Amino acid sequence: MAQGIVVKIWNVTAGKQTRSGAAQIRSSIDYIENPEKTGVKLGELPVRQVGNELSYVTDDIKTMDGLYVGTRHISDVSHAVEEMMQVKEFYGKLDGRVATHGVISLDESESDPSHAGKLMLLLDELMKQVFPENQVVYAVHTNTENLHIHFIINTVGLDGKKIHMDRKFMSRVLEPAVNALAEKYGFTPNGQWRREKQPKQIPLAQRKTILRKLVDYAVEQTDDFAAFIAYLRSEGLVVNVGKTVTLQMEGMEHAMRIGQLGENYTPDALRRRLASKLDPIVWKGIGPHAHYISQKDMLSFTPAKMKQYRDMNEQEKAHAKRLLKLGRNPWEETGKDNWQLRKMEKQLNETGYVCELVHYYSGGSDHVKDALDELIRRRKELSRERKELRENLKSYRPQTAIYEEMKKYMLHAYLYDVCGQTEYQSEFEAYSELSQRLEKIYGKTVDEVAAFVRDQKDQLLYSKAQETELKAQYKAIRAYEEKGTFRTDENVLSFFRAVGHSEARQEARDYGICTSSLKYITARGREDIVVRVVTTPDVVKGKASVVTEITVLGEKDEVLREISSKDMDAKAFNDAIFALAGEYGLKDCQVHRKNTRKIVP
Repeated sequence: MAQGIVVKIWNVTAGKQTRSGAAQIRSSIDYIENPEKTGVKLGELPVRQVGNELSYVTDDIKTMDGLYVGTRHISDVSHAVEEMMQVKEFYGKLDGRVATHGVISLDESESDPSHAGKLMLLLDELMKQVFPENQVVYAVHTNTENLHIHFIINTVGLDGKKIHMDRKFMSRVLEPAVNALAEKYGFTPNGQWRREKQPKQIPLAQRKTILRKLVDYAVEQTDDFAAFIAYLRSEGLVVNVGKTVTLQMEGMEHAMRIGQLGENYTPDALRRRLASKLDPIVWKGIGPHAHYISQKDMLSFTPAKMKQYRDMNEQEKAHAKRLLKLGRNPWEETGKDNWQLRKMEKQLNETGYVCELVHYYSGGSDHVKDALDELIRRRKELSRERKELRENLKSYRPQTAIYEEMKKYMLHAYLYDVCGQTEYQSEFEAYSELSQRLEKIYGKTVDEVAAFVRDQKDQLLYSKAQETELKAQYKAIRAYEEKGTFRTDENVLSFFRAVGHSEARQEARDYGICTSSLKYITARGREDIVVRVVTTPDVVKGKASVVTEITVLGEKDEVLREISSKDMDAKAFNDAIFALAGEYGLKDCQVHRKNTRKIVP
């Protein structure tokens, strides 16, 4: 019996000790586009053999060395890595899991190359269902007995959310979706995935909550770390103090490191909390980053209603009769014209809105890249401020937790204290006890903490509204760029790409290709300088590599600045390239093989 369809998925990661995210994604995409993975050259088969379905997958299908390659949310497959990294940079999520690599394989009995079109249809619909906001590159391989399709997914979506796959993701989400689509497209589902699995119960969250409350109360009752540890032990907890602190209470099979309770519960954080209980509250704020531009009506068409025949003048009657003799209904055609005008008005207004966004965020240059770079910068700054505010709010959680508990008793305590309703005496006493805890232990009044909580939460709401606006504007510009509304000159590059050190270093490291090159870079608006880039082979730590020297030349070819990758590590050199671009305003660059400009005498 056929095993049925199979899906596998794994993470592509990047970090400080590994290659960069861009290099990892590029390596994965190079793998799935490798012509050696094509046993049967699909591109050489007639379309009817591959299946008419192929023409309905996407407009971005293209044949590369016999492979059928498709994309989602990618405007140009040859620049897929750059487009994916731009989204990551906008949302400040460049490290960790940079991509997800997966493969869907058909049963051997169903692996005829003519099924390639249906397999691509299946994959495209699967991505729409499971990862609708994520950029994807995929390609069909025929080099094994099982026809299969590889796909690379950007872990950061256009909405800024990062893919999260827990232990149940495969069995709960992906496998049922693949099985359902397999049946839809006439392939054999995987029978093993239909077995029900028993869920595991993990009471860890509940134990953490109990331990946090015990630790918070211990902080309130003590003034130094030694007394804090002693208090916990007096409450029946087993506390071990070494390189770290571990806690164990009754019912726990294993001890837990105290830092696992959260950032506010590490030994260093607890010492700070003990020492700063009476310090005044520090308020944090969020600055303005998103610029609101309304989708105002740039064009407005007034519907031209067709008059009743009796209300027409002679000229209008003659026009209506002429259309009627031709077998056309003048009233319907007028309505159709109005509908078309309204549609055109909507499209023009949307385009105008995006153009206005590009103009504002590009600082008047009207370059899409400038606008997207500015949006990325603003999004990073907003994220930094939000993180700072959240950490600040979190640092006052013990005080704010007391206030939140007081709110439960506030109304009944008021009725007892002011109106004399004695049935609420216990609530009044609980409220008074909490109020005394705030004042005695933390030196804070209820009104002070209430004002702080209200302001900081309002600031977070304000930042959330700005983030929503920035995301919507970023997606709007990206969508129009993806449709080709904004055309960019392929010869115009960022300064980093024009230098090309990372690519040369990767080729030397991965493929042993070490070449020498001399080029000159010019930038829009900086006719007074030219940048000379010399790349030569070298050996770094016993491995083949390259050295790149960058020299900024003035109007008389005098040396203004010079940096070399030999003097610093890869990250520092990349940072230096970006700093150089910022210092001299090097944008929209072009590469030349010779220094063709005229030198000013």
